Amino acid sequence: MTFQKLLIGVRFFTALSLVAWVSVLFLVDPNVAGVVGIALFLGTIFSFLTGSFTLVLVGLARRFLGETSASASFHVLFRQGFILSAFLVALLGLSRFGILSWWNAALGLAAALLIEFTVRKVSARA
Repeated sequence: MTFQKLLIGVRFFTALSLVAWVSVLFLVDPNVAGVVGIALFLGTIFSFLTGSFTLVLVGLARRFLGETSASASFHVLFRQGFILSAFLVALLGLSRFGILSWWNAALGLAAALLIEFTVRKVSARA
């Protein structure tokens, strides 16, 4: 699969996720739907943010590193978009349940950075 086809797939997935998120946002009442509504909201926004962050990171990599480096490091950029999305969705979940504070956010950021650095260290050994 070429890099351009891969990006078309990510764009399509991101657009589809945006439509799903907007649908959940306007059609699901969180007070009536309960845990299922919250899970739908967080799941759709997670998939949308993952695609969006991946596309932004790929765009930055293409601009500053060039086309070949961006295509070679797509899996790293996708992983970083995934981790950023997980961090933000975790913050949204904590906020929804009223337990978000600055130190929770700092610990979440530290965990996200620890995961990224650990994966980099392990993949450098392999």
